[in-house]
Amino acid sequence: MKGKSGYDRKQQGRQPQGGLMIIVLVFASGAAGLMYQVSWMKQLGLLFGNTSQAAAATLAAFFAGLGTGSWWWGKRLSGATRPMRSYAWLEFGIAVSALTYFAILKMFHAVYPSLHAAVQGTAWIWIIKFALALLLIFPASFFMGGTIPAIGQAAIRDPNRLGHTGALLYGMNTLGAAMGLAFAAFVLVPSFGFTFTYAITLALSLAVGVIAWSLRDSSPPPEPEKAVREKTEETAPPGERIAIGVVCFFSGFVILALEVVWTRIFAQVHENSVYSYAIILIVVLIGLALGSVISSVISRCVRNPWSALSGLILIGGVLLVLGPFILMHVTHGLAPVSSLEPWSDYVRGLFNTGFRGIGIVVIALGTVFPFLMKVVERGAAAPGWKLGKLLAINTLGSIAGAVLCGFFMLPILGMWKSLQILTIMYLTLGLVLPLGWGTRGITLRVLSIAFLVLSLTASDPGGLPVAGNLEKEGKVMQAWEDSDGTVTVIERPSGHRVIKINGSYGLGSTAAYLEQTYQARIPLLLFPQTKSVFFLGLGTGISAGAAFDKSFPNVDRVVTCEIIPAVVEASKRWIPEKMTGGLFSDARSSILIEDGRHALQASSEQFDMINADLFLPYQRGAGSLYSLEHFRVVASRLHDDGVFVQWLPLYQLTEYEFGVICRTMLEVFGDVTLWRNNFQPGQEKIALMARKKSVPFMVPRADNQESLAAAVEGLTWQATTPDMFRVAAESIPFLYAGNLTASKQLFGGFPINTDDRPVIEYQTPKTFREVAQHDKIIWCVGPRLIGWLDRLAQITPPENDPSWSGHPESSLHFIRAGNAFQRAMVSKAAGDFLSADNAWQTFLDAWRSAAK
Repeated sequence: MKGKSGYDRKQQGRQPQGGLMIIVLVFASGAAGLMYQVSWMKQLGLLFGNTSQAAAATLAAFFAGLGTGSWWWGKRLSGATRPMRSYAWLEFGIAVSALTYFAILKMFHAVYPSLHAAVQGTAWIWIIKFALALLLIFPASFFMGGTIPAIGQAAIRDPNRLGHTGALLYGMNTLGAAMGLAFAAFVLVPSFGFTFTYAITLALSLAVGVIAWSLRDSSPPPEPEKAVREKTEETAPPGERIAIGVVCFFSGFVILALEVVWTRIFAQVHENSVYSYAIILIVVLIGLALGSVISSVISRCVRNPWSALSGLILIGGVLLVLGPFILMHVTHGLAPVSSLEPWSDYVRGLFNTGFRGIGIVVIALGTVFPFLMKVVERGAAAPGWKLGKLLAINTLGSIAGAVLCGFFMLPILGMWKSLQILTIMYLTLGLVLPLGWGTRGITLRVLSIAFLVLSLTASDPGGLPVAGNLEKEGKVMQAWEDSDGTVTVIERPSGHRVIKINGSYGLGSTAAYLEQTYQARIPLLLFPQTKSVFFLGLGTGISAGAAFDKSFPNVDRVVTCEIIPAVVEASKRWIPEKMTGGLFSDARSSILIEDGRHALQASSEQFDMINADLFLPYQRGAGSLYSLEHFRVVASRLHDDGVFVQWLPLYQLTEYEFGVICRTMLEVFGDVTLWRNNFQPGQEKIALMARKKSVPFMVPRADNQESLAAAVEGLTWQATTPDMFRVAAESIPFLYAGNLTASKQLFGGFPINTDDRPVIEYQTPKTFREVAQHDKIIWCVGPRLIGWLDRLAQITPPENDPSWSGHPESSLHFIRAGNAFQRAMVSKAAGDFLSADNAWQTFLDAWRSAAK
């Protein structure tokens, strides 16, 4: 046929079977790719630490494999006689490479601590992390990168349909990625864990390969070497090639950078769980898929692809100019979500907010890269090679966008200025296109310049708030937009200061000074011989600072680990030094900016005490701090007589999570006991104190008996408030709440939280909403906590508790007094005054007996 190239004529003899089946294969391959990524990011986060730098190293390794694979396989498959067979081999290669992943990962777990210790505190640590991530992820992602070029080489028989068919294949692959992520995050991992999810993903890759193998191409005669070489040569003018490369690179750069910024913005609104994070990524992927489908349709009816491309860029740029204001409107000024509606309604609400906030913008941006396939239709190069080059350049841009935005743009410019810069960058792309100087070209350029000016003037988003409604809480003293989160210091009208993460989660307040000091004082009073302490989490710095009090002269080393650098700066600058003690000045103090679990895992140092702060259980990444593997690492970093103190925010845990955490800790430690931090109904904090073996606690000092007796004289439950109690060495048993080890049968029905089955991280967002549907008391506080304490006391009463063996009766009386005091305060808060009065009398009798 006249006008057809040799490539075109040969394609007429190549009729791959099952056009619909090819779409199914591309969809399934995309789903498997994101399911692999979910597992890799999780496992390497546990190995390297859940920091933004570690995540960036993993993501960069993944994208590096994709980009390199796209380029390599796209070029080599341009002369393939059976591209469907090549595609099948690529899928088999993915499965085999992914199968070896866990074996290699196990070896890395063995050698990583030694490597980390050798280069700790130097830039080499990031090079090592990236190198290890490359060794683990690169092989499988390298094969993944070749799948679209290979399937494109098989499916696109007419070069003039590259824009239509290529965009459709890319869109279906991206839609598959979105569905794979949704299936993994909402079904597979919560129900079966990561290992089972990985096995399903491997099976999916193998199934795609087997089906692709059965869709055999008819085999044309071998092509001359010259014909194969022509398929990898460019025929477009140099100016057009440069423009294509620039648009291809920066479309990937902008979209991945925007994803980083959007994730940060929505973190101010959502509860920042694994689900809210996944939902934003799913929204972005679906938007990109829809943009690809739209591009596929447009490519069939345009005559001037450069003008159409410029129009698509202009539309995306205009929406980016309006984007910040759309987001502010949809999120009601970044107001945090605090809904207790049913789980399904909550998830639908998050998707609704995501699509309304960024959906139309993503769809518009998602049309540009696929439309480049229409622009490059001209020329003799084979479809697989064209697709491979475009994907490689776009992926390179994606790596640059994610890394530069996460580590430079956000910390330096903030999220709104970053959005503005990305908008300017995107609108500028329309000015580099070879549009000519006709009426259409001039119009498109003028409009692009007009909206560029608008983004710098009337639509400048720089003045928008970085977190919602904080001004209502008090004066914002300072805000940091760090790589790992937005940190804000607020001074309330009372003069007290609070440090918040992402606008909603409070790390602590100077108003709760005593309670925060108790997190250090209580365990140090129990174990006064403690010399070295590791604090996992800094918060306000008040808890760690309390360890430097002169009451604890034996303490000679305090290591405090905090994952977010801005939190350390906020504490140092805005929390009064008299409250943080010697944390920032004492020679005994060391502060690590690191993921706490990773710091313990990668170190060989042992401590007398490891004191873990309160961690929000449903926050993404926090669940791993309650896992079996983490507790085992902690145990290995304790001296034989050391103690691990895990503080729990019962006002953020249901009874289910409380039971899971207790059961998990009981699997590791030979002695676990329960201790109170306060007696405030509804705001209870407790500590799980764990030791390797059961040893009776030291007998408290017996002095100050007269003052102890006088402390309760004249008190009535009506006039007493929970915060009137003060921690003292001689009355420390008053805070004891029960022996979990001796009452282990209470926790046998709860699952164990592991890295593979992360029950806490995935179930908590659902559990507390399920409880809220049928009970006013959601959390394990007030009467729910009293119920647990009663069951513990029934199984192991104080007189039979091995932790208090050999103690005088005064210790047992103090324990009974503490239980009665808490019951009195809970009954008072509930309005049950008869029970409050009875419990108060029990408290007075027990206290007076203890003080004799």
